[in-house]
Amino acid sequence: MPVTDLDKTVSKGEAAHIQDVTNEKLHLETSDDEAKKSALNSLLIFACVAFGSASFLFGYDDKVISPVAALTGFVEKFQGRDPTTGKLVLTARNQNLVFSVPLVGSIFGGLAASPLNHHFGRKWPLIGAYIFSIGGSFLQLFATNLATFVIGRFWCSVIIGFANATAPLYMSEVVPPSMRGRSVTSINILSLLSGVISTIIVNATHTMEGTIQYKIPFAVQCGLPVILILLTVGIPESPQWLVSKGRLEEARKNLRKLRGYSDAQVDHELQVMKLCEDNERNLTGNVRFWEIFDRQNLKRTITAGSFYSLNQVSGVILSTTYTTVFLTELNIGNAFVFTVIASCCTLAGTIVAPFVIDRGGRRPTAFVGMFLLLIINISAGVLAFYTDNKHAALAIAALGFIFNFFWGACFYSLSALMPAEIATPKLRNHTMAYTIACAQTTAVITTFAVPQLTSADAANLGAKTYLVFAGCMAVILVAAYFFMPETRKRTFAEIDEMYDAKIPMWRWRKYETTTDAKEASVLDPEKLL
Repeated sequence: MPVTDLDKTVSKGEAAHIQDVTNEKLHLETSDDEAKKSALNSLLIFACVAFGSASFLFGYDDKVISPVAALTGFVEKFQGRDPTTGKLVLTARNQNLVFSVPLVGSIFGGLAASPLNHHFGRKWPLIGAYIFSIGGSFLQLFATNLATFVIGRFWCSVIIGFANATAPLYMSEVVPPSMRGRSVTSINILSLLSGVISTIIVNATHTMEGTIQYKIPFAVQCGLPVILILLTVGIPESPQWLVSKGRLEEARKNLRKLRGYSDAQVDHELQVMKLCEDNERNLTGNVRFWEIFDRQNLKRTITAGSFYSLNQVSGVILSTTYTTVFLTELNIGNAFVFTVIASCCTLAGTIVAPFVIDRGGRRPTAFVGMFLLLIINISAGVLAFYTDNKHAALAIAALGFIFNFFWGACFYSLSALMPAEIATPKLRNHTMAYTIACAQTTAVITTFAVPQLTSADAANLGAKTYLVFAGCMAVILVAAYFFMPETRKRTFAEIDEMYDAKIPMWRWRKYETTTDAKEASVLDPEKLL
């Protein structure tokens, strides 16, 4: 059946499944020899690594600033001793400037990604962003005062927001459906790996004297965009984007480069890609952003936006963004070594996450993980009343490491997964934009609030701040009960059906959907039409 005929017969609920279904069955429609050919080839793997490495910018920047802000050379250069305590520790005000203000830039970057990706594709806007980011990196490296340094970080954050929105888009478009989850999840792993590298570099420089302490880590950051440009420049543009622009010959050429299987399979996949693109355009042609708040979509929107934001008020900020500054204030051993350990724990949790979430399910993983985070917050908060005891202070640090692991294994990974699973097809772009906006807004607020709670020149709560986050986690657990669905092994059609039927979230796990919805992931594409 030609594409033009198919376009007329695909219904709203079916279009979302056609590409996944067909690509999974492509090998059945060719000869036995062709069917044995894998979609994977070396260029596809390289393209995923190249675009996934865009997260190195975020991971490095996010993790390097905490230990750098605790370096004596950095504090002497940009502030001097804290007038309240006489220690070389940033004041609450300056922590806000260094940590919070630049995050606003990532909001602008994320918002700019949508029109730039739409008009110019994925590859060249990202390369342009890398080139632009070099200026911000050098501004940080050679800053003569705190204001200049903050401007440099803001500049880099704009690019980071753009890269965070662009890389997952490309990777979800170029890989076969069966690889999509692992491909996109690898972005988190690469980001945290970069974070580990940055903390190791700062740990290696913190014993040096003078400004070289912080200039070496920032010099490495200056080199990252150059490496990423070299990685990205040779990979093909997204075939899906080329199809959306009607450039079918280029799309086929790029898809051929990115697939290991036969020409017939490439042609078939391109045909389905065209079909789905046309139907997606029909679905989203007259859609307005505010429809995500309509009655039938509101619960989905709340789930998508809320959990991505709420993971940042779980208490993890004390053991990630502010790790080194926080541990330095506790005065327990080598805070820089502890920062490396904390980053490794988060990375380990993120690596474990795909296995735990797929086997245990979304809701069980969420409740077990969130409950453990609540207990850790309470325990660390109680121990904070006894920080004069060195063992109690060390226990707080250890609890922070455990917190990072479980946060990475459950809350962080789930909050990134849920928007992609539950958004209705015609509102997917708007839902993701809303989710990113919520997450970045929460990040700015939380990053601003923590120094006001922990610092000696502010509320001076120190590690007692964990009790504040314990209260937040208790509220989050209640919210999860009412708004987190169980989507394990559910097709998109089943998810649509249960939302339309207003099935309570706690009943999703055992709810029996209709046969048609269950079979949506295994039906032959011709039977869907």
